[in-house]
Amino acid sequence: MKVIMLMLFVISLLGCGHLQNKNEVDEAVWGNSLKGEYVGKSILKSKITGITYPYHIYLPASYQLNIDKNYPIIYVLDGQWNFKTFVNNIDGKNRGVIVVAIEEGPEGSDRRTIDYRLPGAMNYLEFFRQEFLPLIESTYRIDANNRSFNGVSFSGIIATALLFLDDHQQPLFKNYIAYDAPYWDKPKLMQDLIEKRLQIENRINSNLYLASAFPLGNHLVVMDFIENLEQFAIPGLNIHHEWYMVHHNNILSASIEDTLELIYGKIK
Repeated sequence: MKVIMLMLFVISLLGCGHLQNKNEVDEAVWGNSLKGEYVGKSILKSKITGITYPYHIYLPASYQLNIDKNYPIIYVLDGQWNFKTFVNNIDGKNRGVIVVAIEEGPEGSDRRTIDYRLPGAMNYLEFFRQEFLPLIESTYRIDANNRSFNGVSFSGIIATALLFLDDHQQPLFKNYIAYDAPYWDKPKLMQDLIEKRLQIENRINSNLYLASAFPLGNHLVVMDFIENLEQFAIPGLNIHHEWYMVHHNNILSASIEDTLELIYGKIK
């Protein structure tokens, strides 16, 4: 009798003849709960880095209705962890923002320790500019004057580096966001980027949003980084900083609502 019951249980799981991946089931359930649209997971093989990157796309609820409207977009690194956090906030607040989150690379590759840190970040940013961003923006209606670039921890390093590597006349991004970035990692390389950029032009018309975790985070080095930037007195650069009494691993969930409110406004 136990054998028969076990066989019936297995058959019920098999359904039409196959077991669906649990992650796929979870994503489908989560996607169906949104007001907007979870487009799904895709991959892009980079010719520049030689790495295949999974990525995810979310469209706000109004996207399919307002066919003549271009939308703000936020690019999120470490998409394997951070995509749903951003989407849940943006979707729940009915913000009209497209979210594109790119994962670090193949599972277990730990490419974030290469792609998100200097000097490897230079190569990754070329991939982002030349391959990834054009792929996304040739498909979706993007407001090119309202792009944001987001990173947490090590990916906050590359988000900050892009501020100083972006085109000084026509920057791709309006907002650069770094959550508890470990600026203790190769500070001389970051300092060189800053000084080289300011030699080209002293003005930077952009917004830099920084959040830091204290005491179990990078708050002190973030403060040192801000103090260093302020010594340059860079015209046009708006620096926003908030610190949170949380662990480093919890900085995004603690601060995301405040950050998105600063960028996109308060939802009434």
